[in-house]
Amino acid sequence: MPENTNRKIILNTLKFVGFLLLTVFVVYLVFKGIPMADFFHKLMEVNYFYVSFSAIAGLGAYYIRGLRWRLMLQPFNYNPKAINMYHSIAIGYFANMAIPRFGELVRCSSLKVTDDVPLDRSVGSVITERLSDLLVLGLLTLYLLFFHVGLISNFLNEKIFSPLGHSLYNQKYILTIVGSIVILAIVILLVFLFRSKKENAIILKFKSMVTGFKDGLLSIYTMKKKGLFLTYTLLIWILYFLMAYVVFWASPVTENLTVVDGLFILVAGSFGMVAPVQNGFGAYHWIVSMALMALGLSREDGLLYATLMHETQVLVILVFGPISMYSVFFKTKRKKHEQSL
Repeated sequence: MPENTNRKIILNTLKFVGFLLLTVFVVYLVFKGIPMADFFHKLMEVNYFYVSFSAIAGLGAYYIRGLRWRLMLQPFNYNPKAINMYHSIAIGYFANMAIPRFGELVRCSSLKVTDDVPLDRSVGSVITERLSDLLVLGLLTLYLLFFHVGLISNFLNEKIFSPLGHSLYNQKYILTIVGSIVILAIVILLVFLFRSKKENAIILKFKSMVTGFKDGLLSIYTMKKKGLFLTYTLLIWILYFLMAYVVFWASPVTENLTVVDGLFILVAGSFGMVAPVQNGFGAYHWIVSMALMALGLSREDGLLYATLMHETQVLVILVFGPISMYSVFFKTKRKKHEQSL
C-alpha cells in the first residue's frame, strides 16, 4: 500500500477518534445531572406515530435537496438521475456521522462515480447551495424577531453571539496575526500560480480546478430554472419545519407549542447542527433544550424533545445511508461489467 494512502488512513482515523471523543464529552456535559431512569420512562410514553412522520419528512427533504442540486449542475450539461442525486445526499449525511462536513466531499465523490460529474464543479455548487440555505436561515431569524423580539434576541445573544464574541475577543490578537498570515500566503500563492506561464501538469490542474470551482459557485446565476430552484428551496424548508413541528405532538409537554415556537426551534436547531461534532450530537441537544427552556419547559423536557428529534434523523441516516452506499456500489459494479463486454 502506498505511503500516502497509509498517511491518509491514519489522518482520517485520528480525525474520527478526535471528533468522537469531543462528541462523547459534549453529550456527557449536556445530559449531566439528568435522571436517566425518568428520562427513558418518558421516552417510552411518546407517541411515535408523529416521530415517524418526522422521519418521512426528513427523507422527503433528502430527495428534494437532490433535485435542487441537479438544477445547479444542468448549466454544465450534467443531468444525473434523480435517484443518484438522492443516493449522494444520503451517503453524504452518513459520512458526516464519521467526520463533520466530510459528507459534502463524499456526496460529490458519489456523483463522480455514478454520473462522472467533475468534483470541482460539484463542490462549487454545493457551497452555493449551502449559502442559499444560510440565506433562508437568516431570513427566518429576522422573521422571528418580529414575533418574539425579546425572547429571540436575548436567546441568540446569551447562547450564541455573546459566548462566541467573548471567546474571539480573548484571542483576538492571535487570531488577527494568524489569519493575516494565512490570507497573505494564499493570495501570494494564487497570484503566483495564475501568473505563471509554465505549463506543467500541477499548474494546469490547479487552474482547471479553480475554473470549475468558480463555475460551480456561479451555477445559481447560470441555471435556467431559477423559479424551480426557489420552489425546491421552499419545499425543503417546509419539510424541515414539519420535521421539528410534528414532534411537538408526540409528547404532552410540547403538544401545546405554536407554529412560531416551531420556527424558533428550527432556527435554534440549525445553529446547533453546524457545531464541529458528528451530526450535531450534544450541541443540537444543548441549544434546542435551551430554546425550549426559554419557552417555559424544563431542561429535562427540552432534552426529551431534542433527543426525539435528533435521534429520529440519526436513525434515518443509519438505515438509508448504507442502503444508498450499497446501491451506488452495485450500480458502479454493473456499469464496469457492461463496459468490459
